[in-house]
Amino acid sequence: MRKLYTTLLLLAFIFLLAGCQDQKMTDVRVNVVFFTANSGATLVDSYLDLVPNSTIEAPEEPSRNGFMFTGWFKDLNWTEPWDFENDVVGDYSIVLYAGWEPMLFDIIYDLNGGTMPDSEYPTSFVPGENKVLPQPKRTGYIFIAWYRYDWVDSTSTIPGDSGLQVLPLNVYEDLNLYAHWRTISVVVTYRANYPIEDEGPASPTSRTVEYGEIINFPILEDTNDYSFMGWNTRSDGSGEWFVNGDIFTRTQRATLYGIWQPK
Repeated sequence: MRKLYTTLLLLAFIFLLAGCQDQKMTDVRVNVVFFTANSGATLVDSYLDLVPNSTIEAPEEPSRNGFMFTGWFKDLNWTEPWDFENDVVGDYSIVLYAGWEPMLFDIIYDLNGGTMPDSEYPTSFVPGENKVLPQPKRTGYIFIAWYRYDWVDSTSTIPGDSGLQVLPLNVYEDLNLYAHWRTISVVVTYRANYPIEDEGPASPTSRTVEYGEIINFPILEDTNDYSFMGWNTRSDGSGEWFVNGDIFTRTQRATLYGIWQPK
């Protein structure tokens, strides 16, 4: 009889333990995980130990450089928005995905005296876009690159700074770009061109002249027979004259001839 009582008591304990285990198995934790982005976005804390089949409050909106937050979605492709007023969390954990829309920023070009090419060029961008920047032109100058600081003259460009030829990365605002230039320099060669062969003054040494420089070419001394008239691109004086005090506007090397007039 005692053995039977012990057996019944053991069976009752087993049934009670089994009932507790079944209750524990059905007491599943319900969590909501908020996924913002793989990188570049602020994190949002998960909701833990929620009551099954209940609504949830919208969490604080995340932020992401260069993007506008568009809401929380049930899927990673942002096709099914989560309605915080009507949608309920079921009896299992879920993930809600932050939706994003890229922001559009402007590109403001400062040509510093240059002109844009006739072809199309970007005037706006979405962060992360790989766009080639235009190549402007300016008479008497060679375009170096675009920079994010202004240009006044050849001393403006920081040594070793190669500038930008394509859109820079990690820019999340309107982009101001400044054209930097290098003045064209040409070699000017002088020919005395004295009318009497093997007589007269020697030809001056060649020199390098920058576009836009004030002309200050050597003046040859008059002789007993001829007066020096100036420098010309043709030996007979029918070409272009270069007069001291004028602005040098040539962009290719030049050979200049002394022109003489008999006394």
